Amino acid sequence: MKEYLTDQFFQHQIDYDSQSLPFKQEHIIVQNGFPDVLFHWHNELEINYVHRGSARYHIDYDYFDSTAGDIILMRPNAMHSIHPINNMEHETDTILFHLDLLGASTVDQTNLLYLQPLQTDVFKFVNRIQPHQEGYEEIKSCLFTLFQMKPKEERYFDLLLKSKLFELLYLLYKHHYILKKHTDDLYRKNETLRGLIDHIHHHYTDNLSIEDMADYMGYSKTHFMSVFKQHTGTSCMEFIIRVRLRAACNLLTTSLKPILEIAHQVGFNNLSNFNRQFKRYYHLTPTQYRKQFRKNESYVTA
Repeated sequence: MKEYLTDQFFQHQIDYDSQSLPFKQEHIIVQNGFPDVLFHWHNELEINYVHRGSARYHIDYDYFDSTAGDIILMRPNAMHSIHPINNMEHETDTILFHLDLLGASTVDQTNLLYLQPLQTDVFKFVNRIQPHQEGYEEIKSCLFTLFQMKPKEERYFDLLLKSKLFELLYLLYKHHYILKKHTDDLYRKNETLRGLIDHIHHHYTDNLSIEDMADYMGYSKTHFMSVFKQHTGTSCMEFIIRVRLRAACNLLTTSLKPILEIAHQVGFNNLSNFNRQFKRYYHLTPTQYRKQFRKNESYVTA
């Protein structure tokens, strides 16, 4: 599975199944704490169906533990993370698509009334639909048709795909799972927090402190810690550690640099702390991780 955070702004650039069709389908199984999807966002609308297990979802300011049968909706540009719960497995089917696929850039009534407000954060999703809720079976049936279509890609597939995506949006509007926002306060808070996440990404090798992060946001230390955890699902320092460890994983599997050098490069001041934190998150030592997940096998024989 590819890294979720693929550019310098913690914005996930979706690797579409076809470059001419902004649509992607994934089947994801979380095992032994992998993958742990850090806080990020993307321009695409995302829908998850949970087949089994549970994981902790944070979507904007909402958070919940998923259960089998959940349909989970993430609007375009929603800030979200998906964290494993202990070593519990979590199996999902996911579709992601840009609303341009349905004509969001075209000036017509459908776009102006339904697509643009969703793309530009004027409208929002109800983040989770469960089996007992209105319209669930209709929405699930449409979603499963989409899941089954992609592997086949029969003739005129793209026409059928668009028709089913329009049907899915119709059902979400019909059953009131797409709502108009009543305030732009959340958008302003999101923008401020995105700025902080960018700052962390550019300076995670520095000695970042809670006081510095709170000052950056213009909050008191206590308020900052509360807001950050509420929004991202983890404390700020835990988030920084995860960012550093993710960078370390990349270096471990794409370079021959000594582990001590990697630890210092990603912001850990001493090797013992790096090893301890790495094993806490990945249940492997850095050396074991390098051997197991090396991306370029030619390094093994080098």
